[in-house]
Amino acid sequence: MKKKLFFAALAIVAMVSCTSDENVTVITPPDPVTEETEPVISFNMGSRTATRADHFGKDAANLLNNKFIVSAFKGDGTVMSVTMPDYIVSYDENTAGKTESNTSDWEYVGTTAVAPSTIAGNKQTIKYWDYSTTQYDFVAYSTGNIPVDGILTSGTPSGANQILVSAIAPNSYGPTYTLQGDKEALAKCYIADMVTAYKDATIDPNHKYQDEVTLVFRNLSSKVRIALYETVPGYSVKDVKFYTDASTPVSTGPGDGATNATLFTTGSDGKDNFYTSGTFTVNFPTIGAANISETDYNKAHVTFAPVGTGKSTTQLYGTLNYTGKEASEADANDYLGRTLPNATYAGDANANYYTIVLPNEEGTVLELRIDYTLLATDGSGETITVHGATAFVPAIYAAWKPNYAYTYIFKISDNSNGWTDPAGVGPEGLFPITFDAVVVDSEEFTQSTITTVATPSITTYQKGHDVNKDEYEVNGEDIYIQLMKDGALLATNDANHPVQVWTVTGKDGATEADVMDALNIRVEYSNDATTGRNGVTLTKVDTETDFTVIPGVDGNDITITAGDAAKFTPESGKIYAVTYKGTDRTNTYFYSAKTYTDGDADFASGEWYTDPDGVNAFTGSFVAGTTYYKKYSNRNIDWAAKIIKVE
Repeated sequence: MKKKLFFAALAIVAMVSCTSDENVTVITPPDPVTEETEPVISFNMGSRTATRADHFGKDAANLLNNKFIVSAFKGDGTVMSVTMPDYIVSYDENTAGKTESNTSDWEYVGTTAVAPSTIAGNKQTIKYWDYSTTQYDFVAYSTGNIPVDGILTSGTPSGANQILVSAIAPNSYGPTYTLQGDKEALAKCYIADMVTAYKDATIDPNHKYQDEVTLVFRNLSSKVRIALYETVPGYSVKDVKFYTDASTPVSTGPGDGATNATLFTTGSDGKDNFYTSGTFTVNFPTIGAANISETDYNKAHVTFAPVGTGKSTTQLYGTLNYTGKEASEADANDYLGRTLPNATYAGDANANYYTIVLPNEEGTVLELRIDYTLLATDGSGETITVHGATAFVPAIYAAWKPNYAYTYIFKISDNSNGWTDPAGVGPEGLFPITFDAVVVDSEEFTQSTITTVATPSITTYQKGHDVNKDEYEVNGEDIYIQLMKDGALLATNDANHPVQVWTVTGKDGATEADVMDALNIRVEYSNDATTGRNGVTLTKVDTETDFTVIPGVDGNDITITAGDAAKFTPESGKIYAVTYKGTDRTNTYFYSAKTYTDGDADFASGEWYTDPDGVNAFTGSFVAGTTYYKKYSNRNIDWAAKIIKVE
């Protein structure tokens, strides 16, 4: 993605929720009108066949350490009163049906309540559906396998087996509670979306009075993994070293031992950290029957406040799992993968390369900065080291939610914003060595090519994109584009520096550098298309920037400011280029030799000269067999470019 190796945050290609759909088991309880027995409130963890990697029954109970805490509130949706104050609900296999309140091996009646319940020390009693109210709200969480004596209601927790909890409170309606501990302890906890049951069964047929209350829990922690791959023609990439901050000069570099894959933050707000301990507040911002059609309805959200020094600006992911060589390189297993499905991941393969992190729903800009070495694939042993190559992940794609798994993949193409000069001075990027054959009668001649490019990071995203495929899909989902430079978003609707999407034709395997060349050295162009001297044709594709929502997974859409992103609808089998127009510089000119033959259409246009320096303009009629020199203009615009393939 220019004659500079551009380091791009390719996409947040996987934002996958590990939760299940809401699973409901319908029972037939006694009719409250025709029978004397009152309908009893009972709980279930879901029992239908899983269609995803979900856990049910005993399996789910084991993850929760056979218990969870629930508070129930009843009322009219505005004024709600507590009916279950932090009740303990416990799992006991093969006990379903032995009591009215136990229909799926989960029981709450007769258990002695403990803090933080307001009835701690007293027995929990059976609860019946109250038809004088219009709705019930159920809020629950579990501390997983943290020992009972490690669940605190006062003091300061420490270590992986202690957690400080608060009572679930209506909080002027809008239930909330807190969980405090270090990362290892909080990662053992599970939270559930709120379940609202309505007396009027038409409001939500899946959650109504007399149904079992089916709670779907998800782990409080998030999982993150990172990977890199390269598409540099003629070279393999090895010896990647990671910076841990933006202040380390490239002349110093990250050091030989910096092989632990690292992302870091550079902002100064409280959210601009990776958390290692603190307090999570769980709340439900979108509730009530009027919001039932909203994708965020009854969803649990978490906000985090660090305690003491429980935060860091760096997150480590482990060492890279390099792969084999491409052609005639030495050291057969020291290189990055060369396609997206074969990207090189960091970390432990047994954990599918994921690292456990704590959620941060506010999000923060993530920065990757590296040194790496290019090794020629021709067997010559030539190496080039790139210093300080940098990419940014926009904050909206780093707003980590509980029980979500995030994958960040970084692509090295034939465009880079690092330096080959170890001092970090001079032009930034990789500039290819090019040749031309010029025969002259004088010994004094000059042959020069100048290309100056400055590139922002380009992040692309498509909902549902499969990381195991090298291409995006035609799945009804748009492809979204964001650009960042120096840690800040660039406007995609800037009239002076527009973001444009093109289809790419005319050359199989066209690279980002080919796209930049076609835009700078043009032989045909109009408002809608450009053909470069290299034969690459770029045709404009309609994009949209006036939108404020990017579709997320499981209904968790991403809200943005209009103009912060662009999108387009991909078509099957096409190759696209995303370009960003940077600084306009003074045109430079060069003169390309060509021998005239009768009927050669190229001689019908352009300026022609009789010498390779463009001093003597040609006039008159062309003579077959004579060499002339055509004048070409290099616009010298700083272009960022990224190739996108569609299956």
